[in-house]
Amino acid sequence: MNFLEGASGLVILIAAIVTIIVAFSFRPMITRILGADRQKFFSRYNHVNKNHKILDWTIRGVAIILIIVLGWIQISMIRNGGEVKWYLATYTVLFAMFPLTELLRAYMEWKHADNRNNYKVTLSEIGFLACLTVVIFSTGFFGAFELNF
Repeated sequence: MNFLEGASGLVILIAAIVTIIVAFSFRPMITRILGADRQKFFSRYNHVNKNHKILDWTIRGVAIILIIVLGWIQISMIRNGGEVKWYLATYTVLFAMFPLTELLRAYMEWKHADNRNNYKVTLSEIGFLACLTVVIFSTGFFGAFELNF
């Protein structure tokens, strides 16, 4: 059965579009509500200070190394007839890296930013995206996919 077959496919497509719009519009809305500094749309590398930049890229570097190592372990396990465990999957590194980098951003904004509302926006965005991720994975993206963990 095709992903976008019939009326249920249309509902799933509409749900996907609405989810993407809500996800991308959350930060600008909460920024306006809290009176925080506005960021450019594709400028997620706005580091608060030099320490933030160093720590952020350290987390990213460790994540890249972990993804390579875990990928190698997965290939070895599959070649030997084993199954890949969820905690050895490379996406777990990504699901850990993104909140870590954003929590670091929130801490640096709380500690060093001129506008004290910036960290509230970052924490709100982390919470919103965490809830959105749980909803998407728990529902199999509203019935579009069957997830087997």
